[in-house]
Amino acid sequence: MTTLKELLAQQAELAKKIEEVRKVEVADAIKQVKATIEEYGLTIEDVFPQKRSASYTSNASSKAKGVAKYQSRIDPTLTWTGKGRKPEWVITFLGNGGTLEELLIKGNPSL
Repeated sequence: MTTLKELLAQQAELAKKIEEVRKVEVADAIKQVKATIEEYGLTIEDVFPQKRSASYTSNASSKAKGVAKYQSRIDPTLTWTGKGRKPEWVITFLGNGGTLEELLIKGNPSL
């Protein structure tokens, strides 16, 4: 029967082998990644786009979104405050000959 001391020695030896193999595999992976980055001319931003910090997103979500000024005639759940970029549904509507005045929410007290 194997003793605890022998098993612990085997465990230590195995951990050492695992770390050696890991180092080799990580080095190979890094070479592959570098080759791919070079092949496609990628930048750090391409691979790791900047993410907003948790504090930024939590503050942004706690702010009021504003009062909707425009509403889709096809899907009334689609609204826009008129600030910032136009949503895709507004761009499509305008591209098909519509006007922003046609999308105004009637009876909106903020107008």
